[in-house]
Amino acid sequence: MKLAIVVGHNARAQGAVRRDTGETEFSWNSRLAEIIEDRAGRFPGVFVRTFFREDVGSYRRELREVYRQVDEWGAEASCELHFNSHSTTSATGTETLTSGTPLSRQFAIAVQREMLDALGLRDRGLKTVSRTDRGGKSLFVGRAPAILIEPFFGSSPKGLAATDEHDEMVLLADAILRGASRVFV
Repeated sequence: MKLAIVVGHNARAQGAVRRDTGETEFSWNSRLAEIIEDRAGRFPGVFVRTFFREDVGSYRRELREVYRQVDEWGAEASCELHFNSHSTTSATGTETLTSGTPLSRQFAIAVQREMLDALGLRDRGLKTVSRTDRGGKSLFVGRAPAILIEPFFGSSPKGLAATDEHDEMVLLADAILRGASRVFV
């Protein structure tokens, strides 16, 4: 099974920032993507490739271009990496966005469960979104079943504590790979 990992945001607009390290979503998730690729060999039948969104002048064109590359590679599923942030430090938890198609939903359920086990954060659940909802474009522009994950809040002490060590990033990487394996292998 070919799993595309799409790093959310891009080098110019890097997304939310972790309060503990000042690291952006783009930077932190680029590291997570490397770990996912490194760990994929431990999951028989799963092949991973990372794709980066490039600033091409518009958000819509940026997504069309990266998911065109995902489609050309022949991905059977895609997972876009993000993390949440909020002005209130008490906001915490793990959530996964799905388009609601049967395979996207199965993939989202499996990865959400695995992330909850790995991180031990509050279950914010699955969010079925439309094309026009926040995050929705990423779930509909490519051919493969897609999910968008928000494993933690970079503004929350609980979320930061669950993701601040390399070993915790490995647990999260394995959670994503295990969830994909359960559905597609």
